[in-house]
Parts: sequence; structure tokens; C-alpha cells
Amino acid sequence: MFEKLNVPIIGVVENMSHFICPNCDERHYIFGDGGAKKISEQFNMPFLGEIPLNSGIMSGSDVGKPIMITKPDSPSADAFRIAAKNIAAQCSIFAAKLQEEMESEGSNEESAPEASTN
Repeated sequence: MFEKLNVPIIGVVENMSHFICPNCDERHYIFGDGGAKKISEQFNMPFLGEIPLNSGIMSGSDVGKPIMITKPDSPSADAFRIAAKNIAAQCSIFAAKLQEEMESEGSNEESAPEASTN
């Protein structure tokens, strides 16, 4: 769908990828493991991160306090930091490619012969 609208896709982030037990910190893959990674490989897109299922993310979002503020040292906050870092990196790569394309198009226009006005 995004390709039809010319919206660039920079990668895949898996939401609700797993549940981290608050008692033992063990990961439980309620919806299966690795689905988003398989999709990213299938469509040749970078895998940017996995965000765990966490009630603190939901409740904090409802009142405008992200997990990065309410529990900055939590595994969920770490997951957001990893995803954000990877998203920023992909945005930089995309911007560099776009700049290169624009410069290439500009140099092609400059070297094109001018049309005759006769």
C-alpha cells in the first residue's frame, strides 16, 4: 500500500513482540517469535527493533508519560532506544540516498543540450 502512494518504507518494527515477566524478566512470545524479522527478510527491509507487550507502555501513553520517562531503565525503554537508534540510522541513509538522487538529476539537467529556438 505504501509503495503505491510513494511513501518510503525504512524498515520493520515489531510491536507486542513478546511479554517480559515482571517477576523473572523472562521473555514469553505470546504471538510467536520472529514474525517481523521474517517479513523484513522477505521484503528485503531492515529489521529495526521489537517492542514488548507491556501494560506500562499503554498506561503511560494514555496519560502522556512514555515508558522512557516512567521507567527509563526498563527492558521496554531499552527496546524503544534500540528501535529509535535504528530508525534514525535508516532515516539518515534514506536522506543521503535522496540527496544523491537529487544531485544526480541536477547534474543530468545541467549537461543536457539546450533546445533550439529556431
